[in-house]
Amino acid sequence: MRRGATASPKRDVVTVSMLVLAGPFLATSRPVTVVIGALFVAVGVYGTVESLVAAASAYLDV
Repeated sequence: MRRGATASPKRDVVTVSMLVLAGPFLATSRPVTVVIGALFVAVGVYGTVESLVAAASAYLDV
């Protein structure tokens, strides 16, 4: 069983970085860079959900 709220703090840093990096890409008018920004958001949201599930399962001791 995992200890603590998340399995990997480094992964959480990468998740936050992805969400922060998405902003400038989404603010452009070029479709290619907007797609890259959307991918950053997708990875960031996936990491956030995964971390929340890990925290909830550690809290609920599942």
